[in-house]
Amino acid sequence: MEHLADGWAATDAPHDTLMRAGVLSLADRITHHAAALGCTVSDDGRWVAAALAERGMFSCAGIVVRPPDEWSWVVPALAALAPPGVAKLLMSPFPTPDFRRDGLQLVGHPPFMVRPAGGTPPAPIPGLEIREVLNAGDLLAFERTLIEAYPIADMDPDDAPTLFPPQFLGGASHAFLGLVDGRPVATASAHVAAGVNHVEFVSTRSEHRGRGIGAALTWAATVAEPALPAVLISSDDGRGVYEALGYLPIIRWTLWLAS
Repeated sequence: MEHLADGWAATDAPHDTLMRAGVLSLADRITHHAAALGCTVSDDGRWVAAALAERGMFSCAGIVVRPPDEWSWVVPALAALAPPGVAKLLMSPFPTPDFRRDGLQLVGHPPFMVRPAGGTPPAPIPGLEIREVLNAGDLLAFERTLIEAYPIADMDPDDAPTLFPPQFLGGASHAFLGLVDGRPVATASAHVAAGVNHVEFVSTRSEHRGRGIGAALTWAATVAEPALPAVLISSDDGRGVYEALGYLPIIRWTLWLAS
């Protein structure tokens, strides 16, 4: 019989589908981020993961990169990623077993969304400055704003940002900072890999929400490389903002948390 490809073999093109591109671009961001921090990457063909920091729900994470034949490796792999007590996030684009019986916490099923290249940007917002982060000072402001605006309360209790070193800049990862009256109020980033702009780290300070600032920052990341489509993993609360920018929900992923 003729062999029918499933699109997930290591030899398949990274951009075989937008779903595959989304998975591999996220894996590439984790790899790039780990290199910037001098961290070890776990990449065994089933997942790509790294412990970027000891604090913060998104700091120690892995992405399943192909449909597993079986899932018994997941819990031991998460346990080996970081010491007990450190939050470890597993992201899977594929349906998983119920790991609650193994002590993991179900975070949820966020929508994976895609957007074709091109289109019209949102209307400018008076008083909002958006600039790409190109220096250590803005990078410090980016991380501080993300921590406080998202918020990620457990990421930085000592007020000493460590997740975004200067080496994070200047490559495939692009960070954007939104400022109102000179004060950083919003963030977004894009990692350009596997033929897509992978949008992440979108946040807006609570007192500035409802003005379209988050959408404006998302747009900046969406067109980091204007000729490419964009992908992101949304929350249900943020989905409407992304849909208004032209993003389409494709499928729901599954997120698990170990500690």
